[in-house]
Amino acid sequence: MTTANQPGPTTETTGLVIRTPRRYDFRLWLASWGREGRFRDEEIRLARIAPGDRVLDIGCGTGTLTIAAARAAGPTGRVVGVEPGVEMIDRARAKARRAGIPIEFVATAGEALPFAIDSFDVVLLSLVLHQLPSDPLHRTMSEVRRVLAPGGRLLAVDLGTPIPGQRTVHSHGHGSAGDGPRFDLDRVGMLFEHVGLRIVDRGPIAFRFRSLEPLRYLLAEAPPAP
Repeated sequence: MTTANQPGPTTETTGLVIRTPRRYDFRLWLASWGREGRFRDEEIRLARIAPGDRVLDIGCGTGTLTIAAARAAGPTGRVVGVEPGVEMIDRARAKARRAGIPIEFVATAGEALPFAIDSFDVVLLSLVLHQLPSDPLHRTMSEVRRVLAPGGRLLAVDLGTPIPGQRTVHSHGHGSAGDGPRFDLDRVGMLFEHVGLRIVDRGPIAFRFRSLEPLRYLLAEAPPAP
């Protein structure tokens, strides 16, 4: 539910929007050697999701991480997944129904979250930030800060520094030809601090994907209530 002071849902974004959910899931299955669940378990552990947490998964794709978060948050928690690709949201909803887990999915972009201030204890950004050009990246981080409750946590998992000489399927540039600046999650961490979040942990992701740059994570916290 939105109010006059909150943005309404919108799927408009200049970031990358994936509209082929079945192909997306198949490619992720191949890239993870069929072990995506291990990767999601690692993310849940790093985010420190506990029973009763209110969790927002931005850029939730087809909902695999969102469902894992809902299991960790339990029946007393609230978990919401947002994704601008309507086709992806439809598949995420179907997955959650099959799993028997009540999850709210909203077709919207991270630049305009239709939630009140301080709505969530945990925000997840998994392999999302490298898909955003500069302006929507800044707007998304401002929205994350707005909806994150005092003492809440943001976990971002994304591309790190590429291994010299290693060919990968991902472009580090924001341009279609890959001619933009190389993405590195550790550098983006300066933006976290700019919007008022404090980085409390960072490091490599143990799980490795086929033909993908090594992944890293940043865990940040919102200031506690005065």
